[in-house]
Amino acid sequence: MSLTVAIVNATPASIQPATDGLDEGFPEATAWHLLDDRLVTEADAAGGLTPPLTRRMLALIDHAVRGGAGAVLLSCSMYGPAAELARRLHDVPVTGSDEAMFAHVARHRPGRVLVLGSLSSAAADSARRLENAAYGVEAHAVAAPGAAAAAAARDWPGLTDALARAAEPRLGQVDLVLLGQYSISPVHAELARRLGVEVLSPPLMAARALREALT
Repeated sequence: MSLTVAIVNATPASIQPATDGLDEGFPEATAWHLLDDRLVTEADAAGGLTPPLTRRMLALIDHAVRGGAGAVLLSCSMYGPAAELARRLHDVPVTGSDEAMFAHVARHRPGRVLVLGSLSSAAADSARRLENAAYGVEAHAVAAPGAAAAAAARDWPGLTDALARAAEPRLGQVDLVLLGQYSISPVHAELARRLGVEVLSPPLMAARALREALT
């Protein structure tokens, strides 16, 4: 089977983190990026995922599979339901952005998890979906002021500082830290060293899951 992984991006900001996750977790694979940079803005304007947007994502996945992708990764968490639908239509692995990370948490069942995001809404959405996916896990959502700007500027020390400041007051209350967005994931290793706890990166977890599925 092909080792080409098509990554469907809803924002340019996810392209490099997804590539880095693949390089670290599935180095044998070649990344093929597809971008529709209106997927997020139109979903936000509509108040969430709509049937036309779902069909558009399914069309992108179909294009990737017809183009020879051996697997497809959706880098936007909002479109996770489209990944589930696509798995019924295609024989190649199709995964949402954080499915593998949530599955890891569900298997290992830490008691309390801290979910970090650059926005309160994004962190809260990730925490809610994690609790739905991993029964019995208590997820606490925390936004990191300054993280979005640091990630956009590729200021990795600044991003690490922003995430660490947000996480440190909760460290005594949680067993694991999750990064809720691809854009803040490039500093996962340094953040883990800084905090002294395990920090899960969604693109890295997705890459490892795809590697296991394909090889």
